[in-house]
Amino acid sequence: MRGKIFLVLSAALAVGILIVLGYRDDGVKPYPSYKTSSMSGFRLTHKQRDKVKWELVAEKATFPEGNKTIILEDLTMKIYQERKFVLRGGSGIYNIQKKNLTVNKPIEIDIGGDKLTTNSLTWNGERGLITTEDSIFFKGKIFQIEGTGLTAKIKDQRIRILKDVKGIFYPVRESLSH
Repeated sequence: MRGKIFLVLSAALAVGILIVLGYRDDGVKPYPSYKTSSMSGFRLTHKQRDKVKWELVAEKATFPEGNKTIILEDLTMKIYQERKFVLRGGSGIYNIQKKNLTVNKPIEIDIGGDKLTTNSLTWNGERGLITTEDSIFFKGKIFQIEGTGLTAKIKDQRIRILKDVKGIFYPVRESLSH
């Protein structure tokens, strides 16, 4: 009797060991939640015909797998119109399909020597439109303007501050020639 119980238990133990050793979980595959590639010295140029319309340069670019975005660090964007716009930002995300760039602080835009600063903005490449809902500070040679929210149409060279606008305009001093 003991021999039969021992034989049954041994057989059950052997089957159990074979099941454990032979078990493969083919249905569950571990994937990293954030596969990426990255590079230093990133440059993206957009041309229409043979003319460069804008350039996007970043110290570092990260490309999440399967994503249509590029994560950028320490970026500079140059937009070429009648006046050259140079936008510098701390970090940003460029959506390749929509041609949108979302930039985070610190942000400074140089518009022909005049400086506009804000904490975040979105640039829509298709529409040539810069927008933000954050506070802005815009300083030129003869003016200083601050407010909240902004829309800027690059092609038309129109900037509209949306609310709480305060401005100071300095008199233009012309030099007298004798």
